[in-house]
Amino acid sequence: MNTDWADIILDSQTPQTTWAKIFSSLLTIARQTSSPVALHDATVIPDRLLAETAWELWEAFPEHAAKTSTSLKDWASQGQGKAVLILDALSLRELPILLGAAEARNIQLTQVKVTGSECPSTTDYFAKAIGLSSRSVLSNDGKPDNFALFGGNCHTDVVSLPFEDCAVPPSPNVFIWHTWLDDLIHLQQKLPDQIASQASSVLQGDGFWKFIGKLRQGRSLVITSDHGYAVSRRFSSEVENPEAIEILRKTFSASRNKAISEPWQKRFMPPIVLVHNNQHVVMGQWKWRVQGGFPHVCHGGMSLLEVAVPYMELPAL
Repeated sequence: MNTDWADIILDSQTPQTTWAKIFSSLLTIARQTSSPVALHDATVIPDRLLAETAWELWEAFPEHAAKTSTSLKDWASQGQGKAVLILDALSLRELPILLGAAEARNIQLTQVKVTGSECPSTTDYFAKAIGLSSRSVLSNDGKPDNFALFGGNCHTDVVSLPFEDCAVPPSPNVFIWHTWLDDLIHLQQKLPDQIASQASSVLQGDGFWKFIGKLRQGRSLVITSDHGYAVSRRFSSEVENPEAIEILRKTFSASRNKAISEPWQKRFMPPIVLVHNNQHVVMGQWKWRVQGGFPHVCHGGMSLLEVAVPYMELPAL
């Protein structure tokens, strides 16, 4: 847990090497940390270093960090008999839960690593990265011709049913996008502690692992996510400059990213905002006073627990 973040982030290495080391360190920390609060606390120092000193690494993230979308496309191109389960909004907080539940069932994982979301860290931009206009087009095997995985030779679906009720078709390749955790965050608007408790219960439950068993029948399986999430009330930095607060309120309200309507004013240091994919995106654990406050749980910005997600490969049964 005694990670030398200053050495990793501030050393003059290539952005690709630095992001690989950041992800490797996050994996080590997440595997050793059962508390979501402790994991957040472990990201405060690196998030502040990135946002306040080494923000050029965030600017390099879209091109140089290892992306979940790229890993999936590469993996799916290597033969048949594969399944992908996207657990929308799954974060590194849930990684030790999944690893512990797999170990309890004597499941030996083929690979565990950390990969990155798109920029901004939203569902829509991940969908675009794998050739989709939106997540919903995968429903009922409705994948478009330009779907980037399996050469289109797969069954796809988007589901929100309880895991024990989810059917798996006999197709050699399957791509399932499950919205349970994202729904818990956005639709039910649970508090962070409630999300952690419910996620732990579900991901350790027999219903989830029976579904995993169905996916693994004749298929190797990757479990991963489109993005993670942030707990805004534990953000470590608050904007105090009145002019900056007013601009941030006008641009973002209480969001972490917004489509560009006018150029960003770059006179603030540290810069706070990254411009990418025709979006203004907040870098780091920044918050500001806004009417109604931020949602307790959010994503779309560039902080480590928003962009870094688990990537787990399980062997076929």
